Amino acid sequence: MSVSRRFFWIAPVLFILLLPVSVLAVTKEAQKHYDEAMNLKTSELSKAIIEMKEAIRLEPKWAQAHYDLGTFYQHKKLFDDALREYRTVGRLDPNYPKLHYVLGSLYYTQGVIAWSKAAQIDQSYFYKDDGKQVFYKPGTSPEKALAPYKKIVEKDTTNALAFYNLRGVYYDLAILEYQQAVKAYPNDTAAQYELGLVYLERAKIEKARLQIKTLEKLSEGHANGLKQQIDMEVTQRNTLKEKK
Repeated sequence: MSVSRRFFWIAPVLFILLLPVSVLAVTKEAQKHYDEAMNLKTSELSKAIIEMKEAIRLEPKWAQAHYDLGTFYQHKKLFDDALREYRTVGRLDPNYPKLHYVLGSLYYTQGVIAWSKAAQIDQSYFYKDDGKQVFYKPGTSPEKALAPYKKIVEKDTTNALAFYNLRGVYYDLAILEYQQAVKAYPNDTAAQYELGLVYLERAKIEKARLQIKTLEKLSEGHANGLKQQIDMEVTQRNTLKEKK
């Protein structure tokens, strides 16, 4: 399987769908840096980060600025920095719109990267997941669940099993975040669609198919897109079984 379909949605979604939702009463100087950051985000992202950090320096409790900085970091694949900003948003405004969505996308992206590394090392990890294994137990801190596998792959970059387990934790975390996102905003097409994709990554085929029914009420294009992904995955899994 090509890794490309796992990445095609990531780049445009955060900047196109996750537009600013509110602007608090902030100083003119902070607003100036914020506006400049938003103007630069699609052309000069590194400079946009500098401008947004300055806005935050002037207004440390500006949740929206922290949120947007998190999306900038995510686009730069600075995942730890992005997570730090999203958690700051959660502390400042636990009900901030789209927070669970971006956390889901962050974990999903990291899961894709870990999965691709496992599969590159050992192709048997392409379809090893049968959807039954539990990689993350709710109630455990994400850091605690991820730490053992991160430690292993830092020392041994050829350990396919550790990358595979790391992938599983990220995907389970992504599912939990997306579930909260669609619970809060049932009409969020992107969140519903990506929840279907991550179900598919975890080989939870029937749950992925249920997302098609949900998406049919929101976007025919997204519903058809998810159906195509599921059909392709099932075909490839069956083909692999026949070869064994």
